[in-house]
Amino acid sequence: MNSLKKLRALKKYCPQAYKFVIFKFKDTYLNVENGEYSINLPTSKEFKFVYGQIKLIYRVKNKGIKFIDLEPSDFFIDGYRFDLEVYKSIYYRNAKDKFKIDLMLEMKKGGKINE
Repeated sequence: MNSLKKLRALKKYCPQAYKFVIFKFKDTYLNVENGEYSINLPTSKEFKFVYGQIKLIYRVKNKGIKFIDLEPSDFFIDGYRFDLEVYKSIYYRNAKDKFKIDLMLEMKKGGKINE
């Protein structure tokens, strides 16, 4: 799937990470040698628990940037294809995601993970 479509989903579902890519990424990561790189984008603790770290994979060639992929890929593909529902203030795709959200909230309640 086109990485630009995933960036559109990033804009909708993770605006903090999207703003980092738009406003801070080029200044910080453009002055490197040609090659393929990946960086971790700002990710909320809740999103990281349910889906994992948001990671941008890109290629630099002659001071030009080409976005290769955005992870977690499945989340952003689904987020682009259809509007995701919200469950307890977190976007979800299916019953598995809802289970992870409930698990995270129970662990927070029980003091097993920090907020």
